[in-house]
Amino acid sequence: MDGLGPEIPEDRDLTEKNREVKLSIIIVHYNTSADLDRCLESIGHCPPLCDYRVVVVDNASSDPGLEAVRNRHADARWIMNDQNAGYSRAVNQGLDAEDAEFSLVLNPDIVVLPRSIDILLERAEANPRAGILGAQLLNTDGTIQDSCRRFYTFTTLLMRRTPLGRIFPGHKSVDRHLMRDFDHLGERAVDWVLGACMLVRRSAVDRVGAMDERFFLYFEDVDWCWRMGRAGFDVLYVPDARMEHRHRRESAGGMARKSFWMHLGSLISFYEKWGMLVYLLKRWRDPVQTLLLWLVDITALNLAFAGAYVLRGLMNPLFPAALYPFSEYRPLQIFATLLTSASFALMGRYRPGAARRRTPRRVWAQQVGTISLLLLASTWLSHQSVYSRAVLLLFIPLFAGVTLWAEKVYIWISGRFELGHLALERTIFVGSPSRIGAWLDDSRRTVEAGLDPVGYLLPATEGAAGRRGGVGDLPCLGTAGEIVDVVERYHAAQVIFWNWPSGDLRELRSLSRLRGRRIRLRWLVPEARLMERGARADGFAGEPSIVLDPDSRQMPLAVLDRAVGFAGGLLLVLVSWPIMFLGRSMAGWRVLDRRVCARASGDRSMDLKLTVDRRGRARPLPAQFHLCWNLMRGRISLVGPPLAPDGARTPGGLRDAWRLDAARPGLVGNWTGRGLSSRIAGFWTNPAGIASLGDQAVEETL
Repeated sequence: MDGLGPEIPEDRDLTEKNREVKLSIIIVHYNTSADLDRCLESIGHCPPLCDYRVVVVDNASSDPGLEAVRNRHADARWIMNDQNAGYSRAVNQGLDAEDAEFSLVLNPDIVVLPRSIDILLERAEANPRAGILGAQLLNTDGTIQDSCRRFYTFTTLLMRRTPLGRIFPGHKSVDRHLMRDFDHLGERAVDWVLGACMLVRRSAVDRVGAMDERFFLYFEDVDWCWRMGRAGFDVLYVPDARMEHRHRRESAGGMARKSFWMHLGSLISFYEKWGMLVYLLKRWRDPVQTLLLWLVDITALNLAFAGAYVLRGLMNPLFPAALYPFSEYRPLQIFATLLTSASFALMGRYRPGAARRRTPRRVWAQQVGTISLLLLASTWLSHQSVYSRAVLLLFIPLFAGVTLWAEKVYIWISGRFELGHLALERTIFVGSPSRIGAWLDDSRRTVEAGLDPVGYLLPATEGAAGRRGGVGDLPCLGTAGEIVDVVERYHAAQVIFWNWPSGDLRELRSLSRLRGRRIRLRWLVPEARLMERGARADGFAGEPSIVLDPDSRQMPLAVLDRAVGFAGGLLLVLVSWPIMFLGRSMAGWRVLDRRVCARASGDRSMDLKLTVDRRGRARPLPAQFHLCWNLMRGRISLVGPPLAPDGARTPGGLRDAWRLDAARPGLVGNWTGRGLSSRIAGFWTNPAGIASLGDQAVEETL
């Protein structure tokens, strides 16, 4: 992006000429049929000169007068929701309903005045950088409303949404927020305009995205204008276009009103999305979540300890010795806290990402049991007589139960935060739209992955041709060359790539800058399967490389497998060689060369000699001398997947190419059947699945 604003595709004019209509007027309605009727009548009295359509989206209104309004304005397109979907989602429904060059979003309490819509359209065509344009809104007495504003500050929030506003009326921060230093008579670019009247350019929506549906009501207009500014578009205030607005401002009615709490919730969502403090917390999400989980565990431990002490005190008449004061147990509490912290850490409870997943019951029992055993052993070895054994024995089940309950509460709270996007990482995708779209269609679990997708960037090789559209709900934010600026503009904490770095110097510099800002970089490429197998980054001869070291843990099993395979192969070779020699001499058997691979790893092929009869059918195992020879050499295993023709691919495709432990085919496996008899028969008559290979070999020979 240069200093002239957002890049406009060369075919923009052609695209806009192909729109169905030039203007769509979108009105979201909920239980204000009188206002809606007045608004629709004003549009009919003061229609724009261009072709237009009116779309009314009703959010499950129960207003008895709505049916009469629908009958009077039957020429409008009505979308009747069966539930209140929220203002943002309803606006997006209206945007999707008509393919128009411009969309005018109006509240039902707007009265359109003569030539107001035409003036907005004229100013939009004269200012291609304007993504959103707002008209001058008038009160019913003709005075000017504060419809264009500056973004909120912390002081503004205190003065507008707390009792401090009544103590300090007319505070300068409020005047600045409402732009009362501006006479509202001249056209100018502003921070944001009220959503009661917004003319939106469709090409800007394609670039920025539609309204964010996390805002049920309130602040959706602030967020939209903020994103327009981040993408390089202007928000233009046009005072020559005038409309009447019967503004109620229900959110200012005090804490007793539901609208106040809805406004507060949207305010929190806005600062969750764009606030610097929340942004920093998200970038440090893993250590913050780990710290919170540790605090939950330590709290559960101390609650269990206190509960065990109280229970022992209640049972005091049953014991001959009196219970020591609780202060005597403080050293033991400190020791238990340190022991629990160290043990949980060593057992992987505080690994990155583990705090977002529920601990399996087996692992949880192992962790709690280990800590309990260590605590009992340490107190017994120390010979501390002041510590009641009953307290410790009561502590163990309480610690197990409280820890389990606390983890459930923690996971539930984390889930609620994730649903509100508070615990999700703002993420930008980099790759072709087709690959990103396929990934989203396959997974659709962005919340489970901890992602709050912002949009995507095209690879630098694809240029700007794809900027007009998006992938599902994700807008295109530009190209990969703008990645640093886009990450900073949209407060992203993670970038996901669908291709390896090309090695271009500018690209490497961008990645270096992102790493310097502690941005998480992730590559979803087939080669990353090596990392799942335990690969590591390494320098080799002055060049970066990825190394997959031998797995020493599998060495004993590998040695045993090779020994058994060699012994079995040697025995079968001694038996099969004379049988194959007699078959070729007396029955006309032939030996065919086949290029095959293991069914579980289609990218690992080998040459195999196959013994077949005159009709091309594969002979049983005793006649397969070369198959037995490969077993002795270790190219084939006793147990494994069957053979397949060269080039065969598993349903997983490249995903299974890195299953290195299953690369060698086997003489027998689960594919031969479940019963013992079927496995023995398969091992004897169809070892490694060679029957199908023989049939295909005959077809090729014929």
